Amino acid sequence: MNASKSAAAVFGAAALVCFPAAAHASVDAQSQRVIRQSGAALGVASLAHIQVIRADAKISAAGLTGTGTQWSDVRDGRFAEHASLPPIVQDDGYDGRVAWNRDGSGVVWDEGSDAGRSAAIDNAYLNTYALWKPDAAGAAVTYEGAKTEKGRAFDVLRITPSDSKLPVLVWFDASTHLPVREILARGPVVATTTLSGYRRTSGVMLPYVIHVDSTDGNNSDANVVGVAIDPAGAAGNLARPVPTVHDFSMQGGKTTTSVPVDLVENHVYLNVMLNGKGPYRFIFDTGGQNIVDPAVAREIGAFGKGQAQANGVGSTTESLSFAKVDSLQVGDALLRDQLFAVVPVRQGFGVSAGQPADGLIGWEVLARFVTSFNYAQKTVDLTLPSAAQAPSGAHVVPFVFNGTQPQIACAIDAIPSECTIDTGARDTLSFYAPFVAEHPSVKPAALTAAGVGGFGVGGPSVGQLGRVRSVQIDDITLNDLVGDFTSQTAGAFANPFTAANLGGNLLRRFDVTFDYNRQTMALVPNAAFNQPDTYERAGIFLIRNAGKPTVIDARPNTPAAQAGIEKGDVITSVDGTPTTGMSLQSVRDYFFRPVGTVLRLGVTTKDGAQKTVTLTLRDYV
Repeated sequence: MNASKSAAAVFGAAALVCFPAAAHASVDAQSQRVIRQSGAALGVASLAHIQVIRADAKISAAGLTGTGTQWSDVRDGRFAEHASLPPIVQDDGYDGRVAWNRDGSGVVWDEGSDAGRSAAIDNAYLNTYALWKPDAAGAAVTYEGAKTEKGRAFDVLRITPSDSKLPVLVWFDASTHLPVREILARGPVVATTTLSGYRRTSGVMLPYVIHVDSTDGNNSDANVVGVAIDPAGAAGNLARPVPTVHDFSMQGGKTTTSVPVDLVENHVYLNVMLNGKGPYRFIFDTGGQNIVDPAVAREIGAFGKGQAQANGVGSTTESLSFAKVDSLQVGDALLRDQLFAVVPVRQGFGVSAGQPADGLIGWEVLARFVTSFNYAQKTVDLTLPSAAQAPSGAHVVPFVFNGTQPQIACAIDAIPSECTIDTGARDTLSFYAPFVAEHPSVKPAALTAAGVGGFGVGGPSVGQLGRVRSVQIDDITLNDLVGDFTSQTAGAFANPFTAANLGGNLLRRFDVTFDYNRQTMALVPNAAFNQPDTYERAGIFLIRNAGKPTVIDARPNTPAAQAGIEKGDVITSVDGTPTTGMSLQSVRDYFFRPVGTVLRLGVTTKDGAQKTVTLTLRDYV
């Protein structure tokens, strides 16, 4: 459950609908016992003629309270959930074919990732209580044993619906035989739904109290206040909604606007106006959503509500709140009444990025305008969808949405894979840990020691570096690229089913146009296409701490570590030039100079001692 969609999960199993118990020849005997006992306890025979159940609830999530409704077709598995926790409004559902989402502005999109689709399929399976259909409706069901917790005994089944890649664990109370817990792991994030407050409704026992505990800190509650059987309006409410977004325009009757950008360590920086004030300096990130620093939010009169946890590249989470911004302007492109997460960007990104940052834009702008990142010209063009055309000579690559991030088909060392696209990532490609575990051949024999390779929401990302033979996108092949192989078991890079995140150091070789309505990415190679892939040549990762360039990591067996530089050291001068007043990027630029360059660094150690060290730059990856 991510922060921007925190309310949808509170319904977990707000409507349990069951079918007459049947023998399951393909299910082990212990599982059959649990299915028979729970079917009798739930009163499954009472629901043979029910088609749709609507559950209305009071809900709380992300520090916000509101209302929600879940519609469930118990025969075909379609469901739709609506949650209103102002300022957050979020809908999601499954129409038997696609898992869809709708935000409060009326933008509708389909979830295309294996993890997201599997979670929706699991939800549909539970809503129909397909466990009680013949042969468990084709699911793989195994008995996980008897468990005891706080003096209570439970029987546990592991259930994987036939089209799902994510198993769900269901705990049944050994005394009442009612399902009381569901556990679903989506990579590193595990959501545990507790079901209680059972009441008999139209002959079947339904839970009226649902609590969700998530390991990312985003917990939620739903208290059902009413249940309706076969209510009017089911067909319309269960259908995938039609987009109704009308909150964007182009000033002065234009159809497109071109905005100059700065490229700093492959991050795209541009100026935006918020509520008519600014300009503010924002990062444009296809892997992100609207984020604004608390100080900026106060300046523009947008006050945060609620509290949630955001996931990022690091292993921890970041607290955030939510605020509405009346207007967001990028060049002549205007968006109104936009939801922003309020996050300490200046403190977080500001200490690690080469430039100050006041916030991020991403999904919300991209979902409305056809957007071209012209890396060679250092511009971003935003075009109204009705006026957009595919660039001439482009390689047009279809994508799906992994949450709100584009995900394309790719091949890593000729292994068919899925890759996410991230203009907010500085490196070439960063691997997801489960993919590397499943395909160990992609990990080269020559690897660096583990070290910090990035910094963002959740803190630093840690991994080893090595050369990847090839990455193929459509009919384009890029060779000998630097890959970051994560060492983390938490954070974004621990998610399953995706191979790698393709970042700015790969994307800068193209002019890249995203058409979110058509779900296409158009690539036009530019002058940087054939440039060899290089990495910084010192082995240092710097952040700005108290205004000073400070070493957060000196990767072992690199020039920096061999010269005696350690975590906590402050770089006070380079070749006799004081770093006072230098931007962090200016200091980092020294470490990208050619192989063989000798640098004399003035250093204040973490213990306060002064020293001068000499290091010779080299390619260590």
